[in-house]
Amino acid sequence: MATFVGIHGIGQQYRGKYSLSEAWHSALRDGLAAAGYEDEAEKVSAADVRVMFFGGAFRPDGAMADDDPPYSPEDIKPGPETDLLRTLYEAAMEQDATLGPGAGAMSAGGASVKAMLLQLLRTPIFSGIVQRAFIGNLKQVTRFLADESFKEQVFSCVDTGVDENTRVVIGHSLGSIVAYEYMCRFQPASVRLLLTLGSPLGIPRLVFDRLTPQPVNGKGAWAGTVPTWVNVAAPNDTVALCQQLAGLFPGPQSQTVDDRSVDNGRDAHSIERYLNARQTGSALHEAFT
Repeated sequence: MATFVGIHGIGQQYRGKYSLSEAWHSALRDGLAAAGYEDEAEKVSAADVRVMFFGGAFRPDGAMADDDPPYSPEDIKPGPETDLLRTLYEAAMEQDATLGPGAGAMSAGGASVKAMLLQLLRTPIFSGIVQRAFIGNLKQVTRFLADESFKEQVFSCVDTGVDENTRVVIGHSLGSIVAYEYMCRFQPASVRLLLTLGSPLGIPRLVFDRLTPQPVNGKGAWAGTVPTWVNVAAPNDTVALCQQLAGLFPGPQSQTVDDRSVDNGRDAHSIERYLNARQTGSALHEAFT
């Protein structure tokens, strides 16, 4: 079974486990090489990297490839979906002063849902995403956190890929939430490193306060029994709104999350750019030494 088990993020419903595993394998090896561990990179085979695919659950029955449901701003529900949209919008405004309420802004209470959506889709991180797909991504995040039966389905998928040979669990974006909760519940003894990339785990109220196990007094539980947790975030990655997780997830034996910053350029949330970074490659090396 795989040494490295990956858990993908949002927007992967038209991919598959083989194509994702192939892309992650190449980028992971690039990360090791970038950190100076060329010999280790050469030894990582395709069979060593497996991405657990649950994105198919978000693919509508009968949908053609790249054809998402025709979501419009009116389909963004009040509550967690709207709150998450507003949180991302406000974070994007802080990063880019040129963004503003735009067309459709409300006279009071800030921008409308439509205005926030239009402005977010102008930002570099979301510019390549069509409106209906972005709305679908919002729904994917909130579904995992709110739908217990779906969460169990995802956990069952992940658990089929983790065994006594697994040393590293890698979660990207929404997958970092899945990975964290999986580690808390299943506590696989073989795993030496939890690696979270572009993680929204620290977003208050919308994600952090809805985690299982639930945080107590503003502190989240450590990720099961894993000895090392490395979190890598790009400063301009709007999804990784809280860049520092160390203060939120204290370890039981003085462990602490090792927060690392990386420059991913304009494609800040890209899994390939996270995996092929020197900071990620050195974390993978350290997990085995």
